[in-house]
Amino acid sequence: MSLINHQLLSMALAYLELGEIASSTDKEIKDNSEYQNAVAYQLYHAIELFYKYMIKIKTGKINEIHDLAELGQEYRKLYPGPEYNFEHPFDFSNYESSIKNPNEEVFKNKHLNKFKPKYMDQHLRYPADYRTGGYSYSIESSYFNIIKEKMLSLSTTTTTTTTTT
Repeated sequence: MSLINHQLLSMALAYLELGEIASSTDKEIKDNSEYQNAVAYQLYHAIELFYKYMIKIKTGKINEIHDLAELGQEYRKLYPGPEYNFEHPFDFSNYESSIKNPNEEVFKNKHLNKFKPKYMDQHLRYPADYRTGGYSYSIESSYFNIIKEKMLSLSTTTTTTTTTT
């Protein structure tokens, strides 16, 4: 594994550790939405770095974008098997509006057009204003560990498969 690829994986795991620690605090600030979004950013960035790590294994290139939807699409193309799938709260591709709320689809589309998920890293890193915000997350500390275990499993499997073929 190249040094840069090792660094991508190491940083992804570090962001997960930071998110797990921050989400498990008992401080009052934890109930603040800006704090929660800062915690969510740790997960977002970990997933971004992991996608880049996995893409580089197959292509030899680092994708220099920050859009999880685009990175996820490339990742799924390169790793189409269900064993490579993992869900995260920043993926809106499978979102289905409730039939109980007939206006939900319109509301969802307006919201996504105003607060573009393509710039989710900006929404999570900065306080809400007329350009950012629109998303609110609260991620349990155990979720970071679940994602970390999945990433480690996939990275081990992929590295082993790549070196033996």
